[in-house]
Amino acid sequence: MRSPIPILLACACSTTQSGPRTTNAAAAAVAAATGPAATAQIEPRSGSTLTGTARFVEVSDGLGIHVELKGAPPGPHGIHVHEKGDCSDPGAASAGGHYNPTTAAHHGGPATAVRHGGDLGNIEVDQNGNGVLDVVVPDLSVASVQNGVVGRAIVVHAGADDLHSDPAGNSGARIGCGTILAPPNQPSL
Repeated sequence: MRSPIPILLACACSTTQSGPRTTNAAAAAVAAATGPAATAQIEPRSGSTLTGTARFVEVSDGLGIHVELKGAPPGPHGIHVHEKGDCSDPGAASAGGHYNPTTAAHHGGPATAVRHGGDLGNIEVDQNGNGVLDVVVPDLSVASVQNGVVGRAIVVHAGADDLHSDPAGNSGARIGCGTILAPPNQPSL
């Protein structure tokens, strides 16, 4: 009698991707949100050609964020909420540093224990220059005085965020910036 032949199954899964992936749970939470949404139009900076939109809504676990980019370089790009809603500088330096309402000591990713509130991880851009990110972060809100994003900026960086190096994860130049605007009929900060 022959012994059974073991069958090995392989998984074409990647566990090394940095930053959050668009998850069905985050996408569903953002899509199902019924409260007022803050928005941003992301414009090119530092000589880039990217454009995009961002939507910020309250969800049960915190702040849901949906970002869509077009015309961006392929690959992963660090993406963060920055402290100032000023995108007037050609390199977006006027947006200041990462938004950090809890004064956390170190940079991180959206799921790390220690992180700046504005640390959103990476958005993956395909070969056609398109990228989508859905993420939920627990320590931000749309317009609260303590941790609101209205009146701040969303910034896309040239490179991947390593999710740990201070102050910005070695993510490079700021290639896109958009001021986060209050929902209709709601005051700005």
